[in-house]
Amino acid sequence: MFLLSHRSKFLLLPALLLSCGLASAAGPDADIAGGVVTSQPVTVAGHDFCQYFIAAWRDKDGSERYALAIRERPSARWGSEVSIEYAQRRIYRTQLPASRAAIRGLSEDAAETAFQAVQDAEAQRQLLQDADLAKDEF
Repeated sequence: MFLLSHRSKFLLLPALLLSCGLASAAGPDADIAGGVVTSQPVTVAGHDFCQYFIAAWRDKDGSERYALAIRERPSARWGSEVSIEYAQRRIYRTQLPASRAAIRGLSEDAAETAFQAVQDAEAQRQLLQDADLAKDEF
């Protein structure tokens, strides 16, 4: 394990982003977090969902331009609820089935639905040009 000082963390992050290819040469307004899918699985079923979802998401053409967050909220009474967020908005929510065998199909359908929702949100953002709103406030 490496211990880094507070200052060296800030110097290391840009170098890491450039070496991983996450930062683009499109300019300062380019989204350096594009193509990132973060997940917070808690249960085994949630982990399976995230794994299958990310695999299906990566197969979509153009998915590398968008950053998503997958969150799982387990409940003893209702089972696990999984939500997917894009630009601080929930674009998909579902309850995970009790059968782990059904999770693969559900996660692949979720990837398709989420990709369509992201494309719709981007189209809406392109249509709405308001000088009083920031890029993520559409």
